[in-house]
Amino acid sequence: MRALVSTLSTSMLLWAVMTSGGCAASSRMADRSQLQSELELAFDDGQPAERPLLPNADGEWLVRFEPTLPAYKPQRLRLLVAQPGKLRLTLYRHDDSGRPGAKLTQLERTYEVNHTSSGLDGKWILEPVGEVPILTGPLWLGISVPTSDPSAARLWASRRESGQVFQRDSEPATALQSTKLPMTPMVRLLISAESLPPTPASPPAKVNPQPEPSAKKDKDAK
Repeated sequence: MRALVSTLSTSMLLWAVMTSGGCAASSRMADRSQLQSELELAFDDGQPAERPLLPNADGEWLVRFEPTLPAYKPQRLRLLVAQPGKLRLTLYRHDDSGRPGAKLTQLERTYEVNHTSSGLDGKWILEPVGEVPILTGPLWLGISVPTSDPSAARLWASRRESGQVFQRDSEPATALQSTKLPMTPMVRLLISAESLPPTPASPPAKVNPQPEPSAKKDKDAK
């Protein structure tokens, strides 16, 4: 009987450990799943229809993304390549005047034939954007090629006019989204929702000490 009780106790202990470990593992998996969740921002309609020539950096295409989040972090780009070649992708901050501002990161890639899509096979390329800080407000993506020639890379584009795609004016004084494009490149931005960084505490205000009365003034007062 004593052996039986010992066996039951051991079984119950193992069950408790396994249950506790399973709950902890499930919790860790849930936390990890939550941390790895991403949001995809897309303006195309999912229907690749054109393979336009891409401009060089002076006339790059600009796509404006505006996540409706208090804060976010760009994680990767998703693109549908129509022709092999060299491609340049640049992320810019949004400045106070509504223009593409400071450069955050730039990717230069050379895509081979096996990276390209027929437009019907659903073969998307995922490009991690690297270390980019937590952002608020809009974000700009610049799309260009290092050299404008027939061997440069091409992206699939949909005929849907999103109103968020522009061509940069080469004049520095008007280097804004000067011309809206009647197409949308098949490039999407994946982001993760983030918490706003804590606001640094302001140092306490300095209090000017009151000057102490001098001994001479005290003597004169007497």
